[in-house]
Amino acid sequence: MTVDTLLPIETQILIVGAGPTGLAAAISLICNGIKPFNLTIVDCVEKGANTSRAIGIHAATLEALDTYGCASKLVELGIQGASWSIGDRNSIIFQASFHYNAPYTKYPFVLILDQTATEHVLEERLRELGVEVKRPLRVVGMKDSGEGKGTDILFESGETVRSKYVIGADGARSMVRQLSGINFADPDGKSVDDSINDRVAQMVLADVSLSISEDQAALLPSGVSATLSETGMFVLIPLGKPAVSKLLYNSSETVYRIGFNVPRALGEPPSKPSLEYIQSNVDEQAPFSLCSDPKVNPKPVKISTVHWSTRFRTHSALADVFFKRVHGGLVFLVGDAAHVHSPVGGQMSMNLGLRDATGLGPILVEHIKQREGQFKSDFDAIDTTALEIYAASRRMRGLDNIRLTKNMINVFNFVLKPHLFSWPIWVLGLLSHMAIFQRRLVYRFSGLGNQ
Repeated sequence: MTVDTLLPIETQILIVGAGPTGLAAAISLICNGIKPFNLTIVDCVEKGANTSRAIGIHAATLEALDTYGCASKLVELGIQGASWSIGDRNSIIFQASFHYNAPYTKYPFVLILDQTATEHVLEERLRELGVEVKRPLRVVGMKDSGEGKGTDILFESGETVRSKYVIGADGARSMVRQLSGINFADPDGKSVDDSINDRVAQMVLADVSLSISEDQAALLPSGVSATLSETGMFVLIPLGKPAVSKLLYNSSETVYRIGFNVPRALGEPPSKPSLEYIQSNVDEQAPFSLCSDPKVNPKPVKISTVHWSTRFRTHSALADVFFKRVHGGLVFLVGDAAHVHSPVGGQMSMNLGLRDATGLGPILVEHIKQREGQFKSDFDAIDTTALEIYAASRRMRGLDNIRLTKNMINVFNFVLKPHLFSWPIWVLGLLSHMAIFQRRLVYRFSGLGNQ
């Protein structure tokens, strides 16, 4: 066994999952007074093996991370996306500027930064605070210690750790959630397959470099841009500054994140889409200025490198409860373990998860300070009201985000219908001239109205 995976026999708090949410939870707890030797954080994969690739960090999330000394480094690495735009294949039709948020935050932008870089920054910050992530360690069981001292957590390695508090930050397939007997389903009662419209239920994502001139690159949007057509929806986002390309792919090329829908009627996309497959869909759905066909684009743009590609199915699900007394201890769910939804509109579940985690620290630390002695003598008598209230408030935030993204998907699906396509696009153009609409939209997207 290596030092990285050496586990204590007992720990006050065990965090399962070292993605952005788990790391933020650990940072928040330490900064609010938990001693580093009283906290253990584990992850089931080696460092850098996480395949999740969220990329947008909104203002409310940056405000929360700034409290714990994490935001400045993230901003240094990322690109400050000034706007969120929608267009057809010819031009931008609607653009919402994040500068409308300037009176409410010092981060009036969406920070565009790959999740891998975000995790790197957060793990470095946690290391500064005296805590190392232990990995790879996979949870396979949980049971009551039988001695009134908390929960025994069993690992695939054969080790057992006893903990009074378990934070499940282990993703949409959370083992902590499953072992705690907490249901996870679409809040509208639909099956996973039916929780999102067939037209946009399947997506392909890829990080690519383009053979594009500097003049053409300068015309690309600096923020999140979506292109709507009768064929589907295409998204283009620059991934970050040169240092990020170097960190992610050891590349000196500019890297872009692209995404497009694949309707279920066309079958399942490849698990690792090839350059040819991606280029074909770019030519069908992207702005004409990014097409590789010289008959369509006088200055053809081709994908030169596919650094990474994947497919995924969008769906919505919400845990019945985020907090539960179980197995002789207390379990709290954060991030994708508690809620998942489509990333449509840049509403990445990671943002809500980071705010779950950063807000949990002061609540849990105050609970521990007040009830630590009582925990040892009478578990059932512990007053967990503050934790229950916080859990309920976070669940409501998760439900609100699911509703928002579902409504956006319904709008996109409506706009994409071939026989209706022209007039909804005209309406979007009209809305683009209404400052009050833009102001409300970017305030909502930034999370400032739904922290």
